[in-house]
Amino acid sequence: MPTLATIVFSNSLILGRIITHLDQKALAQLCLVGKQTWQLAVLRLWDRPVLRTIEQFERFSRTVGTALPFELRNYQRYGDLPRELDFSMLARRWDKLGYDLLAPVFKHCLRMYDIDMNLCQALHSDQFERLFADNPHIGKSLGYLNISETFFSATSIVSVLNMLPELRYLLVSETETDDSVLETISQSLPNLISLQIDRCELVSDVGIKALADGCPDLKCLTAKECWGILDTELVDKINAGNGWEDLDDSQDYDSYGHSNSEDNEDEGEGEDDANDFILEYLEEFSMASNLPGFHVQRNR
Repeated sequence: MPTLATIVFSNSLILGRIITHLDQKALAQLCLVGKQTWQLAVLRLWDRPVLRTIEQFERFSRTVGTALPFELRNYQRYGDLPRELDFSMLARRWDKLGYDLLAPVFKHCLRMYDIDMNLCQALHSDQFERLFADNPHIGKSLGYLNISETFFSATSIVSVLNMLPELRYLLVSETETDDSVLETISQSLPNLISLQIDRCELVSDVGIKALADGCPDLKCLTAKECWGILDTELVDKINAGNGWEDLDDSQDYDSYGHSNSEDNEDEGEGEDDANDFILEYLEEFSMASNLPGFHVQRNR
């Protein structure tokens, strides 16, 4: 009489449902069981990789160009699998995540929709441009980009945005974004529906008017502490006419995000300790080379 385990592992539908409830560590361990479980688990494991340390990212960067060990739909390399790259929980991204680590990822990840580069301050403006210029496939699929709290110049931001015609969500808060960036958005991003420009002090009424004239599909705009925006009537008219999100979404800010409170609490207070990370699943996954018939040849 078949056991419960036999029934589960012989039914890909049941196993597939179970996999949707597993965490990253469990998925990595499941990849080591055999070919069938690897084919099911690796898709979920790599769709949105959880990368918490620079060491994890280094292994990820080395692996994306590696050929898949088994047949998996029409995918050829590990870089074909990720759809989202979120660096927001990556420790030391502000000083350790540079061009050399990012270049292989941008080169081999061919179907990216979501890239969160918040606080990636080790990347220079020219390197930021090069990542996208050298990999035009990124622009064909990318729908979400977060470059908040980076040091990229307005010129570089303009250059990159011109390469991303499919972009729908853009976050550029606390950057060198100015009116030239907003004018580029109005001319080059016809599908944009959400924009965040908080604390971009170089933005003025000129840029806001360009958005109003050129972005009919824009549904959500946040612009807290943009001191150059003075025409409140223009912003109010845009919010009412285009269904944009009301900028007055906090008791501590007026419609422009100008602070109404002297004692705003520090952001991030109460967050989990940075050392409370998950186990490094990529290293566990490398153990899969011990499986019979499992051989991965790394690209040099």
